[in-house]
Amino acid sequence: MQDKKEHRAAMLQMITQWQQSRLTQKTYCATNNIAYHVFHYWYGVYRSKQNAGRCFLAVNITSTASPEKITITGINGIQVQLAFTDQSVHFIKQLLLS
Repeated sequence: MQDKKEHRAAMLQMITQWQQSRLTQKTYCATNNIAYHVFHYWYGVYRSKQNAGRCFLAVNITSTASPEKITITGINGIQVQLAFTDQSVHFIKQLLLS
């Protein structure tokens, strides 16, 4: 039997092969004798791996009444205020571009 790393690699390779086949998920599973629920599980693992680097929420940056502070308000309502300096502007720019 394959060890866990080999099995995981094989299952993720299966998802890549499905994408290249241009078949529907159900057709691919039927053609390759794969249980649909197994395919669906590994597709979820694959998608979470693809989205791993996308953990930041979108934020709206608005100017504040005081020009000496920067306020960042996230879509969930959380606000972060920073002093308006070259360093803080550079820091925010790095966060948004990474």
